[in-house]
Amino acid sequence: MDNINEFSEAELCREVSKDGATLKVIATKISEGDWQLAILNEKGISSNWLESFSTAQLAIDAGIEAIEKEGVKEFVDVEGFEYLNV
Repeated sequence: MDNINEFSEAELCREVSKDGATLKVIATKISEGDWQLAILNEKGISSNWLESFSTAQLAIDAGIEAIEKEGVKEFVDVEGFEYLNV
């Protein structure tokens, strides 16, 4: 199930649940006509794109496409990262 949450005029978030994990696809406005993309996993680790997008929707679409193409595991199991299990 996908949920769309609008945090503010400068940020758009869409949750994507797949294969038992939920990822947040976040588009953040960094300047007029420039949006940054990040995918946040359930452990609070984000994957950030270096390129910017001209609209929030283009950024969100690119994030969802990356999840579909690369799989959820690519964003959930970050190799070499030491998680804090509190």
